[in-house]
Amino acid sequence: MATLEKIRSKSVLLLIIIGAALIAFIIGDFFTSGRTLFGTGTTVAKVDGNSIDVQEFQRQVEQASQQAMSSGRKIDHAMLQQQVLNGMIAEKLFREELDKLGLVVTDAELSEAMLGRGSVMLNNMLRQQGIESAAQLHDMAFNPVKYQLDESQAAQLRQYWLSLEKQTEEQLLSAKFQNLFMGTLVANELDAKALYDENAATTHVAYVNKPFASLSDTDERFAVSDADIEKEWSAHKSRYAIPEQLRAIEYISVEIAPSAEDITAAEKRVEDAIANLNAKPELEGVADMTDFVADRRKVVSTALTDTRVKAFADSAAIGKAALISRMGNDFTLAKLFGRSAEVDSVNIDMVMVEGDKAKVDSVINALNAGATMAEIGKFESVRGAQDSIWVSMVDPSTASVRDAILGANTGVFFNPDTTGIAGGAQLIRVNRRKAPVPVVDVAVVTFTAEPSNATVNNLQIKLQDYIAANDNAKAFAENAQEAGYQAFPATISASTPQITGLPETRGVISWAMDAKKGSVSKIFGDEQTGRFVVAALNDIYDDYTPARDPQVKQVLTAKLRNDKKAAALIEQYQGKAKDLAGYAQLMDVKVDSATVNFGQVNPFFPGFAGAEAAARASVAQKGQLIGPMQGLNGVVVMQIVGVDTEGRPYNFDENAILYTRTRGAQVLGNNLNAVLLGNKKIQNNILKFFRE
Repeated sequence: MATLEKIRSKSVLLLIIIGAALIAFIIGDFFTSGRTLFGTGTTVAKVDGNSIDVQEFQRQVEQASQQAMSSGRKIDHAMLQQQVLNGMIAEKLFREELDKLGLVVTDAELSEAMLGRGSVMLNNMLRQQGIESAAQLHDMAFNPVKYQLDESQAAQLRQYWLSLEKQTEEQLLSAKFQNLFMGTLVANELDAKALYDENAATTHVAYVNKPFASLSDTDERFAVSDADIEKEWSAHKSRYAIPEQLRAIEYISVEIAPSAEDITAAEKRVEDAIANLNAKPELEGVADMTDFVADRRKVVSTALTDTRVKAFADSAAIGKAALISRMGNDFTLAKLFGRSAEVDSVNIDMVMVEGDKAKVDSVINALNAGATMAEIGKFESVRGAQDSIWVSMVDPSTASVRDAILGANTGVFFNPDTTGIAGGAQLIRVNRRKAPVPVVDVAVVTFTAEPSNATVNNLQIKLQDYIAANDNAKAFAENAQEAGYQAFPATISASTPQITGLPETRGVISWAMDAKKGSVSKIFGDEQTGRFVVAALNDIYDDYTPARDPQVKQVLTAKLRNDKKAAALIEQYQGKAKDLAGYAQLMDVKVDSATVNFGQVNPFFPGFAGAEAAARASVAQKGQLIGPMQGLNGVVVMQIVGVDTEGRPYNFDENAILYTRTRGAQVLGNNLNAVLLGNKKIQNNILKFFRE
């Protein structure tokens, strides 16, 4: 009781201690995980408040990674992850739109698409896999006893069927959505007629152009102030809105490449390898030189696709080794072991049999007694058959049966007993052999000069010394050239997987997204990535790319300077001549010509002097003089030489289709993801989970 009284008397103190401990635990967890309490949790991204879970994201990344590796593509994991995330965001936006529209696929529609009149394409695909139709696949999956299938096989088929159901449902939903979407932006009578008018006439223009470049940028009349830039930026502020925070950096990339000393040492090593190959048999000359990779093969001479290897194989002496190619730091050597004339192609039939010797013999006897491939397929022990296939006798994959096939009589099935098939056999019948062809036994040996440890260390030390001496963004950029480096600008966000296409640079991006303005990073990269990268954080942009951004400032400065030059040139020439020849003389330029079809003017092809010049030319009369006016890169005076009309009568349906294809829903559909995104916000948390 005395103990309980003491605890009660100290209850306030105990509550304070326990509360402090809980707060310390929560704060500690917050700072160590970075993703708990009020953090991102398991959300790798949010689209307009809807979450994408990191586990599902990782599952899809793994699938994409396996597909990329199976195709032999080199993977930049940051790029792959962002591509997967973009796809998941697009999928979420699409699903959200389907829900809003109330689009669903009924059981009847799905059955019709898979088992009814809509199953033609699915049936064709399944036939290529050896299944007669979708109906048969469904029957095999859900009535396996009929096809003598065990439960594991049936389970795989059911899983396959369900995946096909899902794919088909998604295709039907997409088709329904597309049908609705194609009706969102269609031509009315005014749209179709305007498009017809724009394309009906081609105007031939003679013109003169006084380039803005003829006036000096340093002329005080054309000076552009920060106030001018800010005013122009403010007038078009909406153009510079950004969907997520951007960070402006400058970075230095140093390629980890062999030094001159490394190259000299590599050349000496190649010379030693050639001498060793010539002095020793087989490939013993490079057996201990693990950085030389040898690929020896026996191949038909005409099958050598590398002209350098073929030229060597056709001309070199037996046992001779030589350098046959050098490209940069990559050396290719070759050694010839022999030439011969051999049978390459043999046409055979093959039958796979499962079971003991008695079962194998019964199949051989039946085949040699005249049984066809179709008849032999009914044998319980036969697991597969191929007839009339050509195989190469110089291919390493046929080495185990080469001698048996070459020595066998034609027209008779036999068991070569060399295939090593447990509990069965691979039966072979030789149908015919082609005549012997020239064959060469040659090895191609490759070697790449790599930077030495000393070279790598020197590159790293030099770069480390530079960032130590230039530890702020201003000095980092200003002193780069003097130190032998080049600082490149880049604008990045959490959704940027690489810096201007440099692979394996997400670590730099991750640093920049957390760094303070003006700071300089550590060195990122190593010999695996092939470069060292350092960066400095210049600026942070939240809602808009500001006028102070170097690229924005450069573009606006050029535009405003050209506007001032245009005003000066127009004032200088306005009304000073009565025809094009007079303006040409005044401007000291030659008369040129162009054709204008206003229907073809767009942001990518704005006409010979810009959209405004094209618009004025397209509605002018023959002989009319237009200008001086501001064009794309100078002041222009135009005269209409002639107008060709298409002569094709107006047709609403024809022009409505053209409108859909060039300006309507079809064009809009090319940017469907952007349309569905609209002004929705994306919160990309990928760097919270994957920082390298």
